[in-house]
Amino acid sequence: MKKKWEVEVDGITHEIEYKAGFGRKLIIDGELHKLKSSNWFINVIDYEITFNNTVCQLVVLGAKADLAVNGTFLGSNKSYEPISNVPSWIWVLVGISTLGGMFFAGLLALLIGLAMSMLYVQFALQKKNGVVIGSFIGCCLLQVILAFGIASLLY
Repeated sequence: MKKKWEVEVDGITHEIEYKAGFGRKLIIDGELHKLKSSNWFINVIDYEITFNNTVCQLVVLGAKADLAVNGTFLGSNKSYEPISNVPSWIWVLVGISTLGGMFFAGLLALLIGLAMSMLYVQFALQKKNGVVIGSFIGCCLLQVILAFGIASLLY
């Protein structure tokens, strides 16, 4: 995945490019910066870039990347909310969904847990805790149904 933005600050156009893959890279005006996810299970990056008095935030959640300039995202026009504002109990749900799913029903359940985990973080940033709990319950139900489906095929 490759995303590219151009930001004009004081008459100078700065080029910002994010490349995902085996190594997450941020290229700012031709200068390479390596990025690291703050979470083991899903790709979570919140990286600050400053040009004079303009603050840009590269926010990556899963496969979605967007750039916020002075508090507003360029892609969605929503206001910037730091990833660090995600409550710690959300990360516990992410771990339960991914690892618990893998131990309970295998690789497919792990993938379901990873996909649903991105929703937990997105909803948590929007302060929709009820939707997070509902998504977690839905994820657990999907994984249980998958486990019983696999077990019924094997026996």
